[in-house]
Amino acid sequence: MLTKPSARILSFEEAAAAVERGAAFVDLRPIESYLEVHIPGSLALLYEFGPGMASRARDCLPLSLPLVLLDLGHGEPAHAAGSLRGKGFTVLGRVTDGVNEWAAAGGSPVSTEIVTQPQGRVLDVGDPGAKPGEDATRIPVDRLWARASELVDDEAITVASGYGVRAALAVGILERFGHEEVAVWQSG
Repeated sequence: MLTKPSARILSFEEAAAAVERGAAFVDLRPIESYLEVHIPGSLALLYEFGPGMASRARDCLPLSLPLVLLDLGHGEPAHAAGSLRGKGFTVLGRVTDGVNEWAAAGGSPVSTEIVTQPQGRVLDVGDPGAKPGEDATRIPVDRLWARASELVDDEAITVASGYGVRAALAVGILERFGHEEVAVWQSG
């Protein structure tokens, strides 16, 4: 008998407590929406039906990282939870309207600036089509979690990635590791 995937609905307080203990919020919205406003340190995993989203998560995030999905009206959180569990992640549940709940609880959502000229350190996360230049630090997004601590956390970082899925995931990873000044370089 086939079972329908599910994701337990968490109160915002339960979700925030899980994140405080080390879990991560996962934002499933389109990249533009995530970059416009998101919870600092939340991880952008653009929802898509099929193996892409969960495979990207498996390639870029440690399987030991518990996940809390932000149900912000995009995609199918229950299917996303099932896909992520299928790749070995622990999905604790989902929280409805997490960005507004974060703000109501006193948090300050952030926006990521899109720049046409890099500022500070340029970080090439390996997106095809990005032209970061010779002075860029190259850390592919699938290695960024393990290597984010190599970057000085008080300098501005511009992610060179072509303004896509990798860029948004890199922003979240960098914020999670304490980098506050992160921009995305939209070259070309």
